[in-house]
Amino acid sequence: MTVQDHGLGGRHRHTGLALVLAVTAAAALWFVVQKVLLYGSFDPGAYDSLWPRRFGLLAHLLGGVFAILTGVAQLWLGLTDRTAGLHRPLGRIYVISVAIGAVGGLYLALTTGGFAYSAGLSGLAIAWVVTTGMAVLAIHRRALHQHREWMIRSYIVTFAFVTFRIFEHLLNSLKVASPEQISTFMAFACWAVPLLLAEPLIQFRKIG
Repeated sequence: MTVQDHGLGGRHRHTGLALVLAVTAAAALWFVVQKVLLYGSFDPGAYDSLWPRRFGLLAHLLGGVFAILTGVAQLWLGLTDRTAGLHRPLGRIYVISVAIGAVGGLYLALTTGGFAYSAGLSGLAIAWVVTTGMAVLAIHRRALHQHREWMIRSYIVTFAFVTFRIFEHLLNSLKVASPEQISTFMAFACWAVPLLLAEPLIQFRKIG
């Protein structure tokens, strides 16, 4: 294979990655417009039962939004080997955002809903911290390949907030179950199912 072939393959790979990240960014924008901006008015009516826990909710939302937005940029920079300049400061913002969002999320999980719903969202907060923490540990030990893999897992969990709302809306429109059952199901499915689907893809190229 010639150098020109490698260049062509690289362009195709980057184009495919750009399309995936563009769709991801569009879904994240939908989530911000449809769900997050609702709480921008700081109106008790908009928060409904979450008003007493509004500060935990705001921490969760702000941390999540910043993590989603910086995560898209981080994945592009990291997976295309463009790690100079912005990658490190954006990484710090991402980690801080995850920490803030996870604390708010765990607080909400422990104070909202029934046992199963709470357990699912608590698992989400824990998975968020674990996957991001492993990515940080890997980069501190200069394990770049493992860092990339854990960052992919971390962003899958970060994106679970968007996944939750998209599929909750879809399943409710299909009326496959009651809204309460769908919310409980999505509390687990929004992060566990994407991680399960992504892991074989992450590991596939290691199988010789």
